[in-house]
Amino acid sequence: MSEIDRRLAGGLDAASVHEVKPEGSATGSAAGARAGASAGASAGNWAAALGFALRLAVRRLAALGARAEAAPAQILWCWPSAFARELGLPCGQGLAALGFDPSACLFVETRRASEALWAMEEGLKSASLALVVGVLKEAELTPARRLSLAAAGHLTPCLLITDARSAPAGSTASRWRIGTRPSGPHPFEAGAPGAPRYAVSLERCRHGSLMSQAQSLLLEWSDETHRFRVAPALADRADGPRHARRGAG
Repeated sequence: MSEIDRRLAGGLDAASVHEVKPEGSATGSAAGARAGASAGASAGNWAAALGFALRLAVRRLAALGARAEAAPAQILWCWPSAFARELGLPCGQGLAALGFDPSACLFVETRRASEALWAMEEGLKSASLALVVGVLKEAELTPARRLSLAAAGHLTPCLLITDARSAPAGSTASRWRIGTRPSGPHPFEAGAPGAPRYAVSLERCRHGSLMSQAQSLLLEWSDETHRFRVAPALADRADGPRHARRGAG
C-alpha cells in the first residue's frame, strides 16, 4: 500500500468519508475511458467496487487489531433492499476467506435510501464501530455533509459505494474509481486464477497533491498478507506508456 499511501499524503483519513465508484460499463476501451461515470457499471465492476471496499474493511480491522488498546471490531453495512436484491448478500464463507469474522458485520437493509443514510449517520455517532459502509445510488450534498461531520466528530471512517452515473458525493476526503481486471498468474498452477486484481483510480484526495490524482494503478490483493500491492508486472514500469507517448508526440 506504500504507493497509495504516498498519493494520499500518508494514508486514508480514519475520521472522514471516502467514496468508491465502479467504472462505467465500457471499461477497457478508449470510449469507456472518455465516458467515465456517464456509462452504467457492469455487474463485474460493481463486484470489483464492493470487493475493494470489503478489503479496505479488512485493512481497517487489521490496523485496529494491531493496537494495544481495546478497539471496536464491528462493521455496519447499510443499503436499500433494492441493492441487496440486485447485487446479492455477502456470503459468510466469502467474508471469512477475505480475513475477518462474518459475525463482525452488521447488515442493515432499508426500504429507502434516506433510511440507509440515517442508519449510517447514527452508526457513526455511536462511536462504537470500526467502520460504516453504505451502498447507495447517490448521496446528495446535505446527507453527505452530515456523514462527514459525524465521521469527524466521532473518529469513525465511512465508505460510500455509489453508482457510476451519479454525481460525486460532497464532503468526501477521497474518491476512488474501481474496475475489474483479469487476475494474475497462479504461482503454482498455470490454469488456475491467481490474486484478484483491480484497476484503481484516485479521482479526489483532500490532502494529496493534484499530481497524485486522476492516475490509475493496477493493484492485486494478497490473501496471505491481507494487503494490496502494485501488480508485479507493472511495478517497475508504471510510467512507461506515458513516457512513450510523450516521446512519440
